[in-house]
Amino acid sequence: MKNFLFFILIIFFQINYSQDFSDSSLKKSAKIIIDQSKTCVFSSIDKNGGLSSRIMDPFIPNNDFIVYLVTNPNSRKVEEIKVNPKVALTFQNSEGYVAIKGLSFLILDLDTKKKFWKKEWSPHYKNIDKNAILIKVIPLSMEVVNSSEGIVGNKENWSPAKIIF
Repeated sequence: MKNFLFFILIIFFQINYSQDFSDSSLKKSAKIIIDQSKTCVFSSIDKNGGLSSRIMDPFIPNNDFIVYLVTNPNSRKVEEIKVNPKVALTFQNSEGYVAIKGLSFLILDLDTKKKFWKKEWSPHYKNIDKNAILIKVIPLSMEVVNSSEGIVGNKENWSPAKIIF
């Protein structure tokens, strides 16, 4: 009887205090949220060491979660990235969110810009060679919360499911 109660106790703790999702299921869930989000919050570190956030229109051409964004070469985010390339992107839908922490790179090469250009950006950038800089974000980690998939994070401290790239 003691072994049976111990077994039941173990199952209770596993159900209530652990969430083991495979990387592939977390990525699948993250892709759905990102696709439904349409925009993201792009956060960088400002010159005073504080956060600087803005809404941006991302482009994610593959399932590797490398994100491309475009900006004006004179924007403050360009200067911030030059000083500190660490950034965070947050996507949200009605079921949850995805937070990607990564390293950003400024891309000036015209051929690369054309390769990863999103047609919706064109009305805002008449001359993509001179009036646009592409930002490439390579993910280091990704956190996922998706209540419809049961991905709700740790019940004690609410830390979300996480993938390290």
